[in-house]
Amino acid sequence: MRYVTHGLKLVIFSVILLSAQEPHEEPKQSIWDYHPIHVGGNYLGLAQTTVERKHGPNDGSLTFNKANAFFYTFIPISQCNFFLPRIEYTTFEMNWNRNPRFSETRFQYMQFALTFLSTGLDTWRWIARVDYSIDAKHFAKPKTYGLFSMLVWGTHELHPQWHYHIGAFGYTGFEGQEVYPIIGIDYTPNAHWKFQTIFPMNYSIAYKFSDRWRLSLQGRPLRERFRVGKYELSPRSIFNYSTMGTEFNLSYEKFLHLDWEIFVGYNFGGSFYLKDQSGHQSLYTNVQGAPYAGASLNWGI
Repeated sequence: MRYVTHGLKLVIFSVILLSAQEPHEEPKQSIWDYHPIHVGGNYLGLAQTTVERKHGPNDGSLTFNKANAFFYTFIPISQCNFFLPRIEYTTFEMNWNRNPRFSETRFQYMQFALTFLSTGLDTWRWIARVDYSIDAKHFAKPKTYGLFSMLVWGTHELHPQWHYHIGAFGYTGFEGQEVYPIIGIDYTPNAHWKFQTIFPMNYSIAYKFSDRWRLSLQGRPLRERFRVGKYELSPRSIFNYSTMGTEFNLSYEKFLHLDWEIFVGYNFGGSFYLKDQSGHQSLYTNVQGAPYAGASLNWGI
């Protein structure tokens, strides 16, 4: 389960949506002008990579890929405040061919999220988000197989071309909890270029070469935290996968109606660790780099 932020693209997309309506404009006459119902999906495939135990030799290979499908609705409650409830189903493969603790390789989870967006404060835009993820096979055990996370993210306009970002996000579940700061800046020198450095979630250089087409060089974090079933060699053990990649990304956007992207890049590797069901007896490894590619689609009805 993604514990940094779930649906970061949705959050950024929503902020863009709000930016498009200036305060002096007349309110929309109908909720349907927003294309309020959205469906879509994503796929990412990573080539097989090498696993290295810390302070040890190479120890096999790891395969990672993931796909999901989502539904969300856009609900304006005033001219400046909006809710976005969302449901998502995700499946991913995490296959270490020399895994000493469990043999399960395919995992699924459901995620339920509610995002609140506000532009009511002058020069500020705020996002607050709560979400809960649960293993699709273990709905009857939410305490054991659930992960809860929260996010608060504010964007302040220093200048029409400059914005800074502050906030925090955190998660709790699977015998662990963390809180991280959000801090960064973005710069838009003209109608074509945009530069973003927002720790720890968004690093990008984007060039918009037409009204609907954009080419970007950007970072992509990959993170999953999950628990396996009770019939494994190490029952209900926990794993955590965290890597970072850089990609070329081509995207098309018909505002509020259709948004799709394709991307190809290189993942530089990162960490992968296993723990027992109580969060102890840790086994830490490093995963090496590998190329990856994928695509996503968001369609507004």
